Amino acid sequence: MPLPLDGIIVLELSHIIAGPFCGAILADYGAECIKIEAPGRGEKGRATVPFIPGAREGASSFFYMLGRTRKGITLDLKSPEGKRVFLDLAKRADVVLENFTPGVMDKLGLGYETLRDVNPRIIYAAISGFGQMKGLTGPYSRWPANNAIAQAMGGLSELSGEQNQPPGFVGAAIGDTIPGVWAALGIVLAIQQRHATGVGQFVDVAMYDSTAAMCWKAVSDYATTGVAPSRGGEGWRGTFTGLLKCGTGYIAVSLWGDQPQRWKALWEMAGHPEYYDHPQYDHDHPGDKHVRDHLKEALETWLSDKTAWEATQLLVGLGFSVGPVQTAREIHDCPQLTARRAFVEVEVGGKRIKAPGAPVRMSDTEARAHTRGPHLGEHTDEVLRRLLGYSEDEVRALREKGVC
Repeated sequence: MPLPLDGIIVLELSHIIAGPFCGAILADYGAECIKIEAPGRGEKGRATVPFIPGAREGASSFFYMLGRTRKGITLDLKSPEGKRVFLDLAKRADVVLENFTPGVMDKLGLGYETLRDVNPRIIYAAISGFGQMKGLTGPYSRWPANNAIAQAMGGLSELSGEQNQPPGFVGAAIGDTIPGVWAALGIVLAIQQRHATGVGQFVDVAMYDSTAAMCWKAVSDYATTGVAPSRGGEGWRGTFTGLLKCGTGYIAVSLWGDQPQRWKALWEMAGHPEYYDHPQYDHDHPGDKHVRDHLKEALETWLSDKTAWEATQLLVGLGFSVGPVQTAREIHDCPQLTARRAFVEVEVGGKRIKAPGAPVRMSDTEARAHTRGPHLGEHTDEVLRRLLGYSEDEVRALREKGVC
């Protein structure tokens, strides 16, 4: 069965997380992603721990999972021969994806305008800290950035953590992965528009823009009230949202105030039916500060002899939105994710590595079979001979010169 992006060729000049995460999405849905790395060393993600015991090249599970289902070639883009090969590939490609510092590809003579001249249909997607499209640069455009900077400047850190405590970071690298998702969407949108126009375009995704977009409600609230939301919730007065400590573990709860029968059943179950009409536990406005504190204390006292899963099952049984705080181990072994076929598995050095993959399920599209990320330059010969018609001698000559 064909996949949505079958036939789309992506030249992927990516490293670490943001670019590779975007490439993984495209590859998961059928694109032929050709990962281009420098000869001899490859991209920095190859050196990221943990390494898989017994596998070649000090194999990084980070790299081999995030680099899944790619073709890997090596190419020295600083050499004239390497530039020539890249331009030959660009003539055949649909998409170029990169997340270098702005200006790097232009300095190499391989920026969007150059590639557009050799292939007007090319879609050039660039992920950077603060954006780089002409006319949309701004004062921070040349600043370097990473996950932490994107979370901090985009507003996520100010909203993360406990009230009256310092700002925090979301533990996962969402300052990288969120831009990766937006870049994948931008590429698909550009492909769709190319069906109508016949030409490609530049897709500019900034990490800062992407994380700020996730904080739309906080910014909108400020625009409305003049008060900037901070830690302790985004100000949903009608719901009590937070983490509750149980006897073992924690649960996340979102207890809406417009559910009086559920609140009545909750207090009866907790052994305190009198709390239902008590103003300290006002179920109409459970998000109010003076109510939240009393609710938290009463609920944690009730849950102090229960595990997180026992607490979850009791509250879900009443119809509330509740879930346990899970570790990576619990996610890895989760029966719900298994039933959803949410996991991608690759084999490296005889070891099976499993992690959640792209989460979109479609009724008439089967998930593709995944392979591990490529060894450095593993598919160089195949790609140059198949796509460009190079002979074995021509590839060998390039290798002898250190071009690939």
